[in-house]
This record gives sequence, C-alpha cells and structure tokens, in this order.
Amino acid sequence: MSQHTAAAPDAAPPRPRARPWRTGALLAVLAGALHLLVLGALADAPRRAVLAVDDLTQLAAAATACVACVRAAARRSGTRRRAWLLVAAGTGSWTAGQALWSWQEVARGRELPFPSPSDAGFLAFPLLTAAGLLLWLHSGSAARERVRDVLDGALIAGALLMLSWAACLDTVLGAGGPLLPLALSTAYPVGDVVLATLVLLALSRSTAQSRGPLLQLAAGLGSLAVADSLYVYLGSTGSYATGSATSAGWVSGFLLVASAAGTARRLPACLPLREPGDPALQAGWLRLALPYLPVVGAEAVLVDRLVEDAAAAPLWMVLLGLVLVVLMLVRQALVLLDHRALVERLRAREAELQRLAFHDPLTGAANRALFLDRVERLVEQHRRDGGGGAVLFVDLDGFKRVNDTLGHAAGDAVLVEVAARLRTQVRAVDTVARLGGDEFAVVLAAGSCPAVVTGRLAAALVPPLRVDGRDVPLAASVGACDLADVPDEGPAAAVAEALVRAADRSMYAVKARRRAGLAERWG
Repeated sequence: MSQHTAAAPDAAPPRPRARPWRTGALLAVLAGALHLLVLGALADAPRRAVLAVDDLTQLAAAATACVACVRAAARRSGTRRRAWLLVAAGTGSWTAGQALWSWQEVARGRELPFPSPSDAGFLAFPLLTAAGLLLWLHSGSAARERVRDVLDGALIAGALLMLSWAACLDTVLGAGGPLLPLALSTAYPVGDVVLATLVLLALSRSTAQSRGPLLQLAAGLGSLAVADSLYVYLGSTGSYATGSATSAGWVSGFLLVASAAGTARRLPACLPLREPGDPALQAGWLRLALPYLPVVGAEAVLVDRLVEDAAAAPLWMVLLGLVLVVLMLVRQALVLLDHRALVERLRAREAELQRLAFHDPLTGAANRALFLDRVERLVEQHRRDGGGGAVLFVDLDGFKRVNDTLGHAAGDAVLVEVAARLRTQVRAVDTVARLGGDEFAVVLAAGSCPAVVTGRLAAALVPPLRVDGRDVPLAASVGACDLADVPDEGPAAAVAEALVRAADRSMYAVKARRRAGLAERWG
C-alpha cells in the first residue's frame, strides 16, 4: 500500500551539460516498470513471497526518498532546509506506515483491515509535504504574488477535485459504508489534489534553473496520485490486493521524489527559489498555461457529464464549474492589470534611461551629448527664424586645490552646488551642461544677452561655498560666443562645432587674465 508525493524545490545548474535529472527520472520510471514485471513473473509463486517482494520494494522506495530528502536538507539553509525537512518528515511517516503494513502482512501473515494504524502514517505524508511546499511558495514573495498564488491554487484545486471525483471519488462515496473508512477513502485522493495543486504552483513560479527537481516531483506526485486513485477505487469495490499494478505507481513515485532531492542536493545553494524580479516579465508559456490546463480538463468532464445525463450531474459539480469560470475571468483581469502596470513601469524606466543617457549623474545637468545636440538645434532654429543665441563656457578656477585639500567628496559637493547656482541664472529654455571635471557650459536660446548672462554667472559663483563646515572660495572663468559671430556656412553640425570652439577659446582667454588674481585669493 502507498501514498503520495510532494516536495520542495531547489535549484538546477545554470547550464546542466547532460541534464542529469532526466537520467534519475528515467531510472525511477524503469524501476517501477521492473517491479511490475517481477510481480508478473511471481504470479504463480506463493502468496507470501509476492507480498514480501511488493511490500518491501515499496518500503525501500519510500525509505530512499526519505534519506534523499534529509541529505538535500543538510546541503541547504533557512527556508530551503525547512522545506526539505518537512518533505523528509512526510516521506518518513509514509515509510513508517508501510513498515507497519509490511510487518503485519509479511512477518505475521495477517491481512490489515481498512482503516488500520498504517493509514496514520500514509495520511501524514500529504500534510507534511504540503507544509513544505507552502513554505517554499511563501518564501520571498510579495503580497500581490501571494494573492496570485491563492487564486491559481483555487483554480487548480477546484479543477483537480472535479477530475478526482470523476476518477474515483464518485464511486467511493456512492458505495457508502461506515463513516471512518469512507472519510479515509476520500482523504487519500483529496490529499493528492492538495499536493498536485501546490507542486504545480511551485513549478509555475520556479526559475528555469530550479525546474529539474520540480519536474521530477510533479512526475512523482502524478504517479502516486494515479496509484492512490486506483487503490481507493479498487478498495471501494473490494478488488484491491497487495501485488497489484498500483504498486508500480508508488515505487516510481517515491523514487522520483528521491531523484528530485538528489538533483537538488547537487545544485548550488545560492540559486533563487522563485523567479526574481517582476512576475509580468517572466510570463512564459508554462507560467501562463499551468493554472488553466486542469481547468480545461475539468470543464471537459463536466460538459461530458451534462451531455450524457444532465439530471445525474451533481449540483455542486455544476456550481464549481461556474465558479472556476469566474475565477479564470478574475485571473485574466489580474493579468491585464499586471500588464498595464508593466507598461507604466517600462515607460518610467525608459524615461529614466533616457535621462541617464543625456544627463550628468552627479549634478543632474545636461551631459556633453545633450549639450552638442542643443547647440546644433540652436543653429538650425537660427537658420529658420534668425533668432540668434550663444554658447557660454564656464571653468572653475582653483577647483583642483579643493580636491587636493578637502577630498573628492567635497569636490563633488562643490560641483553639485555650482550646477545649481548656474541654473538659477538662466531661463528654463536655456541649457546648463557639465562637460567633464570642473568644466560647465550654457546654451543660451534666442532673447538673452550673452554679456549680461556671463556677468550673472560669474557673480553667482563669488559667494563662498560651505563644505564640511568650511567656506570654500571659488571663482569662474566665463567665456561666450554669440551665434552671430560665427560664419553660418556648411552643415548645422559644422557651425555648431565652430561655435563651441569659439566659446572655449573665449573662456581660456578669460582664464589667462584671471590666473594671477586666483592665486592671490588662495594666498
């Protein structure tokens, strides 16, 4: 006898060369098939020998899964360790139940009644494993992601419940009988529904690198769920016997759990549990389709029941089908809201990237690229309407001494203050730029007098700057060139370059005349 599977995720290598988890999964499936062949070969053997092979093989598979999960937990820390320990506890409880079952059947030759003490261990498995998966799902997730998890979980659980009803629950509940056996017969497939829901959620939220172990867990859970459903169905009809084909599902299922834990144990512990960043940016086909696939199957079952005999279809099943449709619409609304928010964030990021591409990160002033573009535009506008304009170059006198005596942090503070003062002396249509180091420039649009603005800029830098409790005296050499003083010949870019060179030469001429005065101020 046996029971389900689940697990907590861990990571898979960034670029696994041979995808070793596939080998482990294949071996687990082959082991189940081999177990089935062995049972077939023992068809004419004594019943006790068949029981021994079947029960002990299941026991060994579950014990292997338990040990593998403990070893995986030992290689992890924090949330991952607790998740794997809970899965280990779940597989361990199933192992204990199977050990008791095997002892009674093999060693003592007794048939266990249903329910039996072994069922306590079997049913503890889905509870403990589900706790491990919940721990994984809620680790590092934001409130919005948890809402999405709950909604997807409701979709998957409702759909799987309908499928489980069609597969076995209808027969089990229809058979009637004492309350406790009926409740336990129902608990097995319901536990599988819970685990399947959680592992599918985990799979849809996982990173591409951690998907290998989760795929094995999902396959193992599917194998156990099929075996459980067959067990419950056969048990309700009185035709279940140890050594039947259901055993292969349990053996393969637990070996798949063991393979998943082994794969996770070999992977780097630093890989993220969930896909980092914006979920809307990670909406691959798996993430989008997983919540809907069970719903499609469940609705197909419901439609088949209604077509076959509408009156015989349970009312709760019809209502649940309608609820699933509503939940799908709500989920789609959330997807649309996510996409809308994503578009807004992308626009904001694009604006920020554009700002960073054309502005100095320290002072917020325009950088050289934007400055040259504005000068060229000034030339083009002057050619259209003859409004004029000018370019001013501003170079701080003695700034190197600030860096040498007060440090680069103080120098940065001075540059930020200088840019702010320059902006207060020009109009919004003008452009203040930092070209590099302590060199600034201003593009004056039409309507300003370059000589007047030059004087205002120089005067704005006369008051000392307060840095780290000290007054820092500064002065600036400001040179200007009016657009009218540059020959308007050739492409606009060539005229703009000539205007910039002329303003630069003017600034250096002013600096040469001020050099002696600056030395006196620093005394």
